[in-house]
Amino acid sequence: VIEHAETREKGKPKPGGLSDPRLGTIDRRTNCETCMAGAAECPGHFGHLELAKPMFHIGFIKTVLSIMRCVCFNCSKILADEVDPMDNRFMEALRIKNPKTRLRKINEACKSKKVCSVGEDDLKGQDQQHTNEPVKKRGGCGARQPNITIDGMKMVAEFKVTNKRNDDQDQLPEPVEPKQILSAERVFYTLLSLLLNSVC
Repeated sequence: VIEHAETREKGKPKPGGLSDPRLGTIDRRTNCETCMAGAAECPGHFGHLELAKPMFHIGFIKTVLSIMRCVCFNCSKILADEVDPMDNRFMEALRIKNPKTRLRKINEACKSKKVCSVGEDDLKGQDQQHTNEPVKKRGGCGARQPNITIDGMKMVAEFKVTNKRNDDQDQLPEPVEPKQILSAERVFYTLLSLLLNSVC
């Protein structure tokens, strides 16, 4: 485990530092403390950092952003309507084998959704008396969706501020903060909730 930011101490690699002698050696005069081989024979060994709190992996942050734009910010349900007869882009996307292409197509199906659909009958307007299939429920929460962007190593959710009319009882409540910085922990729990919703 890497515990210190320093690489050397008194001219030698510092144990627990970034150049810990157990990770391997680059000095011809010393041997590796893990395999006891010299610089020419030692392949190097893995170490790891224990972070104080979760953070985004720079290699996956754009993929995480794409997924966050596909799910409800409030209840973690997929924003696309899975069984909408007028818009079958989501079902077509699910048939794609390539994961990157599939995610891009699902993102396209979800990007126009600015509100999480409330729990209405998806098969509304069809005669349910003559079918044995159960009526499917969307089960969304009706929350407005923010615009999610990346700012350096941070993910930012920004809600569009609207003027609330006093006579409109059905208007959804405004979010507490119009602009929120999303921690990696918050994003992790949103994606975990999405996974659990899809399994259950």
